Amino acid sequence: MFAGAGTLVAALAVLTWQTVRIPGHAPHRVVAELRLAQAAAVLLAFSAAFVAGLAASAPGPVAAFDMACAVLVAGVALMTLVRDPRAALAWIAAAFLGRAVLDLAHLLGWLPRVAGDAVLTGSLVANLCAAALCVLPLSRTPIRR
Repeated sequence: MFAGAGTLVAALAVLTWQTVRIPGHAPHRVVAELRLAQAAAVLLAFSAAFVAGLAASAPGPVAAFDMACAVLVAGVALMTLVRDPRAALAWIAAAFLGRAVLDLAHLLGWLPRVAGDAVLTGSLVANLCAAALCVLPLSRTPIRR
């Protein structure tokens, strides 16, 4: 699981790096931002599926809350596919941040445990990294080598 999450976040990092190297005024910057937003939306959908899987294995009311969060996150991922790339990146970053808060709430015991500490910590780190990678291209300043 950690290798899969790491690989997906690394792929998102490569797309982010390619995007931020393009000057903000260049027309192909919008295309790069669109590709990044689409890739991030797919990763966000995977994150929602992960929450849904954890919710399906947890008994009680926490399962319903986690499932509702998973549906909400999947809806955000789907909605961003028809948005302006920059707005989509902002929405996706916010959704990843929300996913990280959900993981943190489970880790700190504010919500019942649905997985082990290592799984929740890995998910928290992956979601925070993905959120940061979505926010980085929102500044129009290109990064040079």
